[in-house]
Amino acid sequence: MPWPTTNGLRTLRGAEADLVRGAIGMMVDHHVAELRDGEQAWAYGVQWFDQWDAGQRLWLLERVTSALLGRETIESSAAMFDAAADAIFYEINDLVQIEIEQGSAGDTDRSWRQSVIDALEFQTDRPTESVADNVDQVDRVDQEHWQTVITRIADTILGVRLYQRAERFRDADYKRTEAFLRDRGLPEDYLTQIPPLRTVDQTQWSIDRIQAYVFA
Repeated sequence: MPWPTTNGLRTLRGAEADLVRGAIGMMVDHHVAELRDGEQAWAYGVQWFDQWDAGQRLWLLERVTSALLGRETIESSAAMFDAAADAIFYEINDLVQIEIEQGSAGDTDRSWRQSVIDALEFQTDRPTESVADNVDQVDRVDQEHWQTVITRIADTILGVRLYQRAERFRDADYKRTEAFLRDRGLPEDYLTQIPPLRTVDQTQWSIDRIQAYVFA
């Protein structure tokens, strides 16, 4: 079963999937550099994701990737999975910012800003000039503008970030936490599930699985 988007259960397709796939590929590269080259862990700005070690983050990313781009399912909703999916769009925002600061698309002929535009057009099924004012100007260097567009794309896929709203309930009275989860149809262990610790071989398996989707 695919990811539960705001448009129903579906697997991402077309330019929307291409944008997500590219960002996930970059995230894998960050993690491989951390594991094999001893580089500092990349901070995505999503505490529910950043707090885990590299092997755990890759496990989360593999599960989320298989649901967004494949036909597998995440049987039990959890803050850790929702945060991992959200981290992908934080990565896209970072990649656009880096591209703007460098003044080019880097080593590829295709820019991240163009990929963002294409994804929005795919979601709305109409040219971006009719979607939002000047969103089709790929050379815009206003980071706030691009963050707004990326958030719009993420909102269509992820909907309300319940893990963010749940943050204030992590250490709250149990009955308040229980009521919050029940009212939103979330499982009792939504806030307490944690990713398993992984061996080197298991982590490599996660990397291979993710890359199979990235290079599909």
